[in-house]
Amino acid sequence: MSTRTELDALMAQVEEMWDHQDTLFRIIGETNQWDHKHGPDWTFADVPYHLAYCNRDLVIRPMKLGRDLPDGERLSIASITDLNAWNEQKFAERPAGQTAEESLAELRVSWDELRQTVAEWTDADLEGPYWMPFMGGNWLTARNGLQWALGHDWSEFMQLRIHMGRSEPVPSPEITTYYLGMFIGAVYPMNLNKEAAQGRDFRAVMAFTDPGVGDFIVEVKDGEASVRPWQAEEADLVITQSAETFEKTVRGIQPLPEAIQEGVVQVSDMESLATLGELFPM
Repeated sequence: MSTRTELDALMAQVEEMWDHQDTLFRIIGETNQWDHKHGPDWTFADVPYHLAYCNRDLVIRPMKLGRDLPDGERLSIASITDLNAWNEQKFAERPAGQTAEESLAELRVSWDELRQTVAEWTDADLEGPYWMPFMGGNWLTARNGLQWALGHDWSEFMQLRIHMGRSEPVPSPEITTYYLGMFIGAVYPMNLNKEAAQGRDFRAVMAFTDPGVGDFIVEVKDGEASVRPWQAEEADLVITQSAETFEKTVRGIQPLPEAIQEGVVQVSDMESLATLGELFPM
């Protein structure tokens, strides 16, 4: 018998992040802050537009079409340079004079389209083919597409919340843990300095202070890097911080040395932190 247990649980998390985004967008609209700066290049008005085209082009169409996705839409994004170029292209396609409210309406249409896409699905459909554009592009499953959407929604929500100077809403710890595991598990192995890793045996723990949020250990061994949930085994380095502070530092909102000096990031051993930087130059 077909079930939707996994699919419904995953979509409930996606819906939660949409609710959190909507809360921030409502506050921005009520306080007329759409032109507020969001980093060096964006304003708050750019966020719903960005989320809408990511949902449409990176999640919905690849999930709906599967292997029938046209070759021209099978994006290959292998680096930050590629990602920035693609985002610039998408922003260049935005109609002149499009308002934040119009972009927000587009975003809500994309939410409805994703709901409709999975409305008749069962858990078996999560195994369907999905084109993942990152890491150069490859075929994964529709499950991976929904999980990517969830992680992307968390990150964009958290960055917006940071730039708004707010501490709420707070995502469920399960979603935050998923995002952190996804990000750390992808970024650290991808950025390993293989030459520096030869003959090294090194373990670094990313510990998080948020209630209910899991910790992760990055291990370098035999010239390779792996990431897994931390089970309190010994490590050379423990970095302790909140998930929000982690997002600030990895997105360049706050430099890591400044966060350490302020005490919002605690480092167990500065020498080992230097080793981490040598092994993972990011």
